[in-house]
Amino acid sequence: MRSSGATREQGCVFGYQGMIAVAEALSRAFASGAELALRSGEAPQSQDEAEALRDAAARGAGPIKAWKLGATIPAVRRDLGLSRQFFGPLPASLVFEDGAELDGFHTRLRGVESEYGFELARDVAPGDAELGPDAFVRLFAGVRPTIEIPGTRFASLGQYGGFGLVADFGAAGGLVLGPARRLETFAHLDAASVRLSFAGRQVACGSAEAIEGGAAGPLRVFLRQALEAGYKLQAGQTIVTGSCTGYLKAPPGERVEAAFDALGASVSVTFRNPS
Repeated sequence: MRSSGATREQGCVFGYQGMIAVAEALSRAFASGAELALRSGEAPQSQDEAEALRDAAARGAGPIKAWKLGATIPAVRRDLGLSRQFFGPLPASLVFEDGAELDGFHTRLRGVESEYGFELARDVAPGDAELGPDAFVRLFAGVRPTIEIPGTRFASLGQYGGFGLVADFGAAGGLVLGPARRLETFAHLDAASVRLSFAGRQVACGSAEAIEGGAAGPLRVFLRQALEAGYKLQAGQTIVTGSCTGYLKAPPGERVEAAFDALGASVSVTFRNPS
């Protein structure tokens, strides 16, 4: 991954060297699960600054297995004071298989979101965001039910506002992948119910209709953003596009399950030993 651009980096209010120091601290906290506190003047003051911090910190994150998209619902962008959707990288160490039992860093928040995950069939090339509908569908090998686990390197999620969320690896904490299903069209995904349950008790029901453009709506924007920032989008990586059931905190020790009617499949995770 190359730099996201010197112009954007040098625009940080605390200067280029200060931005690099914060990015390196973020990267270390991302790797260790440690908590990071920013000093006065170190929090990003714009979305451009936040994305520059994320990109610089992500250089040390290791091979990327998945991508989480954020603020893909207009009301969320307004609440966070953001002008556009954002994304965060998830290395292989933060991506888990269906039925995972997690502890440590992942139990600190226990927030869960039910999301469609689109798996790339091949490496993304410049111009792929502009493909016609049929060719764009073929860019993806399949679609998975997933549970996204937002995370933070700070004391609390959103401690430094919307720009802090973007800089903090897009609040990426973890991702649990359910079984892949063949993808022939996006159309059937949007209105289909997605149900979230804790220990067999349904706690939320929603759909991808709340996401701007539906389940696949944010994908083209993400491809443009990521390629422009210099990231490589590779075959086998999964992109999750936004929550169908909102953000809920799971009780410790209870099985969390998200069932996706459009896929005829579900995915589950359990949080053990809360920290």
